Order: sequence, then C-alpha cells, then structure tokens
Amino acid sequence: MQAVVLVGGKGERLKPLTNNIPKPMVEVAGKPFLEHLLILLKKNGISKFLFLAGYLGHIIKDYFGNGNKWDVGIEYSFENKPIGTGGALYLAKEKLNETFFLLFGDSYLPINYRQMASEYMKHNKKVMLAVYDNVEDTDVPPNIVLDETLKIILAYKKGKNNPPAFNYCDAGVLIVKRDVVKLIGDKTPISFEEVIYPRLITEKELGYYISECRFYDIGIIERLKSFELAYILKNEKI
Repeated sequence: MQAVVLVGGKGERLKPLTNNIPKPMVEVAGKPFLEHLLILLKKNGISKFLFLAGYLGHIIKDYFGNGNKWDVGIEYSFENKPIGTGGALYLAKEKLNETFFLLFGDSYLPINYRQMASEYMKHNKKVMLAVYDNVEDTDVPPNIVLDETLKIILAYKKGKNNPPAFNYCDAGVLIVKRDVVKLIGDKTPISFEEVIYPRLITEKELGYYISECRFYDIGIIERLKSFELAYILKNEKI
C-alpha cells in the first residue's frame, strides 16, 4: 500500500531548529526524523511513498531523491503556499493510489501496519483512523468517542476540555479511500479533519484501529527530546 506523508510543516515551535529546514528534517539520533519514519514503514512492507511538501520542500527532495538509497520509490507533490492538510491531498489527487496510508511527517506510531491494513479491509470503511487510549503517555487531550459495537468513531472534536466520553485520541495514522479526497474540493486552506471527518461520522464511514503502543510527535522541543531519548534507549524498537 502507498504511504502518503504530509511534510509541509514549518515547525514554528521548533525554532531555531527549523530556521533553515522543514520540520520533518529535524535531526534525531543522527538522521532526519522523516528518515526514521520511512524506515519504520519500510519494515512494515511499505515501499511506495508520496511526500506532500511545502515549506523548503526542495530540501526533502534533495535528501531523499527517488528513494533508491532505501530501496523504495518516492514521488512528490509541492504546494506553493500553505493550503492545509485537505488542500495538500486534493492537490495531489492524481498521484494517489486507490487506497493509501496517510501520515504526518512529524509523528511516529510504531504499530503493525500490515495488521491495520488487514482490519481496514475487514471492516470496509471509507477511512480508518488509528486511535490511542492511554493519553497520559502522550500529553494529548482525548478527542474521540468510539462505538465499539459498530466499530466506528461517533465523535471527533479538537480541544482540551472535552466531556469524559471522549477517552481516545487521534494517533496520527489513517487509511483512506481515494474517492474521499474528491469530496474536499479546491477551496484552500482547508483541513481534512474538519471537512471530511464530520461527514464520515454522519455516514458511519469513519472506522478505527486501536493502537496498543503510544505515538510520538516532534511538534515542540520537549516532545522531540522525548522521541530522541526513546529512540536511543530502544534503538528503533519503540
């Protein structure tokens, strides 16, 4: 399956580390963070990548090229100005496979991606979102309510003060049918989550996969250091 990775972030909260490089290229244990993510996905049998680039995207392309060094294939889609997660996907719609993983270039979730793909095929929803329940591990507020009988997400709401029913959080990995992207439209900037999730929830088409392991993100310096420490201690076996 294809992995589509959103790598257009500026990383404002990581400055000065991101003064001259895009956020996914911040170094962790001697390699760009994005390289650790690529290695994780390749270990899970993913060999086809599409990087949705923006801010200083040429630096990512200069480093990764066509992916030959890692024995994978890499394509690129470049946005000229920030157009949001939905806008970046819509811009790249002609390069998307019929079904694909969607990931964020500043987030690392060490799940069994083959197993998630198998669950996706089993439940046959338009989109499947990886979720995590031990929010204390990640310091990310819960923003999801599940229907465990129907295996769908009942509610998705960003914010820190959601009711107790919100007991899972978005773990940053999705499987998406390409037809869903056509619903986004070309008005930008636009958020995939804010536009598509409510519609899918109404249609009972937003499924979920429960992750048994925590995710890491490098949105701020403290979280970057946390990921780097975990990587060094466990040597890519987080």
